Amino acid sequence: MDPARIKVLYVDDEEGNLTAFRATFRREFEVHIASDAATALELLAKEHMHVVISDQRMPRITGSEFLAQVKMRWPRTVRFLLTGFSDIEAVIDAVNDGGIHAYVTKPWDPTDLKLRIEQAYEVHALRDDRERLLSRYRQVFEDSGDPIVIFDHSGHILEANAAAQKLVGADRSSLITSKLDRFIQDPGRWVHALAGKRKGSSFTGLDLSLTTFDGNTVDCLMTVTYLGRNPDDQVLYQAVIKDITDRRQEEVQLKKLNADLDKRVNVRTKQLMEALDDLGAFSYSVAHDLRSPLKNIKALSEHLGSLAALRGDEEERDLSSRIHKGTARLINLVDDLLRFARTDTHEMRNEPNDLRQVVDECVHDMGGDHGNVEFVLPEAGVNIIPADRAMLKVALNNLLTNALKFSRTRAVPRVEIGHRIDEGNHMVWVKDNGVGFEESKSEQVFGVFKRLHRNDQFEGTGIGLAIVQRIMQKHSGSCWAESALDQGATFFLRFPAQITEQRFRMVG
Repeated sequence: MDPARIKVLYVDDEEGNLTAFRATFRREFEVHIASDAATALELLAKEHMHVVISDQRMPRITGSEFLAQVKMRWPRTVRFLLTGFSDIEAVIDAVNDGGIHAYVTKPWDPTDLKLRIEQAYEVHALRDDRERLLSRYRQVFEDSGDPIVIFDHSGHILEANAAAQKLVGADRSSLITSKLDRFIQDPGRWVHALAGKRKGSSFTGLDLSLTTFDGNTVDCLMTVTYLGRNPDDQVLYQAVIKDITDRRQEEVQLKKLNADLDKRVNVRTKQLMEALDDLGAFSYSVAHDLRSPLKNIKALSEHLGSLAALRGDEEERDLSSRIHKGTARLINLVDDLLRFARTDTHEMRNEPNDLRQVVDECVHDMGGDHGNVEFVLPEAGVNIIPADRAMLKVALNNLLTNALKFSRTRAVPRVEIGHRIDEGNHMVWVKDNGVGFEESKSEQVFGVFKRLHRNDQFEGTGIGLAIVQRIMQKHSGSCWAESALDQGATFFLRFPAQITEQRFRMVG
């Protein structure tokens, strides 16, 4: 507060009192004086005063009568009555008619009067702030695009803006003679819902339906805020309403569309699954039926080669050998296709598996002489993998077979099998020191029939790693490879710590 800004008008018919007041307070306040009520009123009409102090006993008009006129014409100005101890009735008149802030007895004390004037200025400033806030709120209230109503504790509507009038189809006079529950459908449910929606002094996100004067239903969201009490001690609330009728209709339409879509998807999914079952049965049947004639061709070509050797016919022997090798490749391909098909229909049985034990079984089942291979194996009884044992064994068998095949050209083939837990996931890797492949082709190695080396260099059907990927998909895991030409390769398997059993058929 800057006292130099406080404008004080002192009214008294005695010149000595005016001079004394000016001399006492001219440094603290902007002092104005008037010797009669008429002069004071003219001065007030020209310039706004924060505080007006008037002596009670003046000719032609008393101080209380003068202050009553000031109150009527400039109600924001704070008013003081200066009187003696014997003028109690004058004080009462000033309070009733002039609405004075305080009265001061003669002779006045400079320190006390200075303090009273400063307090009066604070009251004046607070009144100004309140008026500005009320004016701003009134503007927001009227211009708001959202309906706003003010009501008391019993639900009587005290005020409603233009948007609220438009929402319910009624003018202001009709609304302020109504209660809020006149428009709310199922008021009891709405009152019960208030308990769970309170946040501080507000109730937010109240979902309700209103009935307009025309009988139409409007879906709304309402926020109710406690405003305090008015001068009549009424508890006041403000309700801000949002019309969500269009949004609700869109939600209903969207739910209907989603339901229709779900039905169509279910029908198409059923048709697709039936087609997959038929295709799987057909593929299995074809692959199974091919195996028998291919074995016959392989046996006959072997017999033909023996006869050609006895006759010394090198050309016939070469042809039979080529037929024999081609047929053997076809038989291996058919076997891989059958294994690939079986990964789709295999039921998952998740259980803890000792990685070292599974690896030992794979090496034993592969047979052959691996005496020159340097194996680095995981420790027994420590590395436990949650997985389907049969499928884990197939995946590791394929990776170990590849590792041995592509490192057989090394003087000392080296194969490492390892395990670690990374962020709750079980990571298994198979690493070799073989010929490797280009890093840019690491995504291709898991594709069906995808081969990165010529068949005359390394035999294979291009199915093994595709089976590994399918097995990891069944485990809700993943697999990937890292390699570089002539730098070996590392294949990673990621098993989630918690595996959800999948009884549906994986679609490649």
